[in-house]
Amino acid sequence: MSELVDARGLACPVPVVKTKDALKGGAAEIEVLVDNPTSRENVCRFASSQGCGVEVAEEGGTFRIKVSRPGGQPDTRAEEADGSDDMRTVVVLAEDIMGRGDEELGRILVKAFLNTLAENDPPPWRIVLFNRGVLLAVEGEDTVKALSNLHSMGTEILVCGTCLDYFGLKEKVAVGTVSNMYDILTTMLAATNSVTI
Repeated sequence: MSELVDARGLACPVPVVKTKDALKGGAAEIEVLVDNPTSRENVCRFASSQGCGVEVAEEGGTFRIKVSRPGGQPDTRAEEADGSDDMRTVVVLAEDIMGRGDEELGRILVKAFLNTLAENDPPPWRIVLFNRGVLLAVEGEDTVKALSNLHSMGTEILVCGTCLDYFGLKEKVAVGTVSNMYDILTTMLAATNSVTI
């Protein structure tokens, strides 16, 4: 019998946290109910990252997400990642400019910063974009090329979904993964080194 997680009407990152708690509680199969595409994507991505099977059905505006853990294996991925000796550098960008003062200069500097990051060996583990930082990853921005280059080198780029919704830009993301506050927080906590711009 599956465990039911009703996360309808709950804001990011609560649906993911409730799913995580159900898995941590030992449930081999969970049915998660959410009522918006962002929560659906976030829960599906989280469940997949934990090695779970995911099936989605939509019924009258509600998404039913069936999450099943193969063989009922416990969730140890987060612990394994935290125990790793690998260098995990995270770069956090909360603005689409670098520094205070002249905005045009700030845009030049942030583009140069991203291009220079690709010269670092190794490149960052992850880049987190939130608030106005999400604007760096949308269509038409001259920073997309630098971010795409970093992505091709193995850097994961997390773009805050709540921020994209706020600016009305979710459909315009050109690079990175639309993410949520749970992923952003766990990334920042798992970092061995963090740079905030």
